[in-house]
Amino acid sequence: MFKKYFMVFLVVIMALVSACSNDTSAPEEKDEEKTPNEGTENSTLVSKDPMEMTIHLHYNNGNVVFDDNWKTFEVAAEKTNVSLKGVAPKSSTDSAEAFNLMVASGEIPDLVQGSKVNLNKYGKEGAFLPLQDLIKEHAPNIQKYLDEMPEITKISNASDGNLYHIPFIADGEAAEGWFVRQDWLDKLDLEVPQTTEELYTVLKAFREQDPNGNGKKDEIPYFTRINYRVADLATLWGGFGSFYIKDGKVAFGPYEKEFSDAMENIAKWYSEGLIDPEIFTRGNNARDELLGNDIGGATHDWFGSTANYNNTLKAQIPDFNFVPMAPPENTKGNRVEPTIRSPFGNLSGVAIGYSNEDPVAAIKYLDFFFTEEGRKLMNYGVEGETYTLEGGKPVFTEEVLSSSDIPGKLREIGAQVIFPYHQDFEYEKQWMNPIAVQGAEDYIKNDYFMEHYPFVTMTDEEEKLYNDLQPQIMTYINETMQKWILGAENVNYENFKSRLDQMGVKDLIKIHEDAYERYLND
Repeated sequence: MFKKYFMVFLVVIMALVSACSNDTSAPEEKDEEKTPNEGTENSTLVSKDPMEMTIHLHYNNGNVVFDDNWKTFEVAAEKTNVSLKGVAPKSSTDSAEAFNLMVASGEIPDLVQGSKVNLNKYGKEGAFLPLQDLIKEHAPNIQKYLDEMPEITKISNASDGNLYHIPFIADGEAAEGWFVRQDWLDKLDLEVPQTTEELYTVLKAFREQDPNGNGKKDEIPYFTRINYRVADLATLWGGFGSFYIKDGKVAFGPYEKEFSDAMENIAKWYSEGLIDPEIFTRGNNARDELLGNDIGGATHDWFGSTANYNNTLKAQIPDFNFVPMAPPENTKGNRVEPTIRSPFGNLSGVAIGYSNEDPVAAIKYLDFFFTEEGRKLMNYGVEGETYTLEGGKPVFTEEVLSSSDIPGKLREIGAQVIFPYHQDFEYEKQWMNPIAVQGAEDYIKNDYFMEHYPFVTMTDEEEKLYNDLQPQIMTYINETMQKWILGAENVNYENFKSRLDQMGVKDLIKIHEDAYERYLND
């Protein structure tokens, strides 16, 4: 659908490039034709005259949709002379549907935010422009990142070798960790658990010995706010719920015996009331509900936001003390943290639509956000409104720091949204409770993290087979895991593995093995 229009557009662009390259005008005439930021060292202007581009930015199922009134992008417009107009439907609560409808319409906006998978898929079909040459010629700040972080292209390039999007680049290393109610441990004269067995003992005591002191057996010893993350508990028995690197090779956790062994133990803990009975249905408000009602005992979640409950609940629960702890030593003798921040963990970015009338201006606009000024704008917001400079460093205002949801507060003005820029972890450290900072630093210092599994690129044939196999296999695994934990079915590893074989799991593993091998050798 897009190829026809894309090729016509490409011919026009190439003709213009050719005309410019054959221009034999005198030097002073060429100088007059320069765009504002060419030959001017500190200029961020993209166009001499104000121009507008459309953008589709819609993610997290409508929780973040581009707003024309976002202050950060208004400031960016002042700096670049390029303003953006959002065209994604704010009424939609399904980001995937909103993206698909936009593509199906054939009316591709000038800029499109989306996942690597979608942007590469439709880029190869002509919906989005290849960017590597545009970057090399017109985006020195983006090119600097590509040179200094070669993994960007290794994981972002499509299977045809083209780069169709500029990614959001995260920062930091430690993401999530274990938390336990230290005040409950103190009341029950218990130590912080160091092993899986000790964790079981602690959770059992939380359940049976009324640590919140209300005379009711209402404590929820372990909870998590994202239902599928219950699989993280599998690491306590040496299991893992997805693909990972084991002894330098790709392994698929659910296909290993340790996974079913872990499920047997998790099911036992669930049957004994040690795990939230509503763990598959309670949802994102689990921390607010269970900690706020003084009935939640332990969890595994993000350091910053979880430790912040020590601030927000102190007046309500004076003794409240929710602290990070090291991953309990599992039954294999290892301390394992299954999460780690990857610079490319979000796997999304912004592409330039095939019908964009000025792709050079578009790439220069995106390049602004990789300057120091643009990066500061996206990380901290607007100087004088959300931060001030102290000793040359941005420091959030009291209004921002007093917010119960600082990332959400920043997103209200367009900062910290998923857009092409390099995140700065210092933004997060400013509002992280000191307890969280210490916990994250301990995880980094002791290197509890599993080896990072890179985001490999698949060939067209692999991607097609992957799309056929992956959804049904993971759906089967998640549904079976839930049945096992809830006690609806007994854990039967042989039957489980046999069913995975029938569904083509070995082909799925082979796809990952081959893609990982190419990744290592590129």
